[in-house]
Amino acid sequence: MRSRRTRAAYLFLLAQTCLAGQCRPITSQDGARFEAFVGAWYRIGTGQHLTLIDSTSVDAFCYRKLVFRSSAPAPLLTLYLTPDGKHLVTGVMDMTVDPVIAQRKLRQELADKLSSRASVTNGPDSAPLKMVVFSDFQCPYCKQFAETMQQLTPDERARLQIIYRQLPLSMHPWARDAAALTTCVALQDKSAFWKLHDFLFAHQQELSKETLRDKAIDFLSQEASIDTTAVSACLSHRSFEDHLHQDEQLAIDLGIRSTPSVFLNGRRIAVRSIDDLRNALHTAEKEDAPPDQPSPKAANENSTACLRQSDAQCRTK
Repeated sequence: MRSRRTRAAYLFLLAQTCLAGQCRPITSQDGARFEAFVGAWYRIGTGQHLTLIDSTSVDAFCYRKLVFRSSAPAPLLTLYLTPDGKHLVTGVMDMTVDPVIAQRKLRQELADKLSSRASVTNGPDSAPLKMVVFSDFQCPYCKQFAETMQQLTPDERARLQIIYRQLPLSMHPWARDAAALTTCVALQDKSAFWKLHDFLFAHQQELSKETLRDKAIDFLSQEASIDTTAVSACLSHRSFEDHLHQDEQLAIDLGIRSTPSVFLNGRRIAVRSIDDLRNALHTAEKEDAPPDQPSPKAANENSTACLRQSDAQCRTK
């Protein structure tokens, strides 16, 4: 009992001294010290360095999330600074919060990061399901995934927004050219991007580094919304670079190295068949539905059950 009272008193005092807005700010000197310490701890190689890119306070007790980016391609490193400023830990679990709610919050944070500044989307912004796909136009497994997506019904697609992220792999000779070309098309018209997306995957076996551009431009010449001269100018002036770099940097930050890498409402999912995809959609929709709102499938099941019962029985549910 005494230990509980002592802990409660400690937490109360800590809360009083670390109210939101009163946490000790992180100075540039602090940042440099953290970068040097963490770099030495993880033995960052000669010629490389870490940069502190985020130091936000995560709760009223002044725990801080410190996010470091390496000068070499590597996933972001996240550590947490204790309120006394003496210790760095790899994670913080708040035992006053329901784990289900905490996990949902973490998924939402990842989902927000994955969709931030997305330039190529398909589907309504209000869709309850957000799918982010890191893809490579020369990747045979990406072609298979695209074909699986086409098997969804219109009703299933209506509840889904797809966000496309470019991740051309160095092992594929014309993948980066395709990423550049499709990005230039997306800058003009998003719907034309998706048509070219389907065309490139459908003709993947026929394409090569030498034939890609001519075949794509020939296909695009049939699209009234696309100025092929502007597409060529975009490629010549490399106007696609910032957009392509943004997607590739996001993949590096999250440790994504293979395609297709698919995320659904902040969950990484594996899709090998239409059944895998539908199961993932159902699970995400069920788990992410607001507490007082059943998933569409559950609501339909309840309605069907009521059809088999009397009105009085249905009203008691």
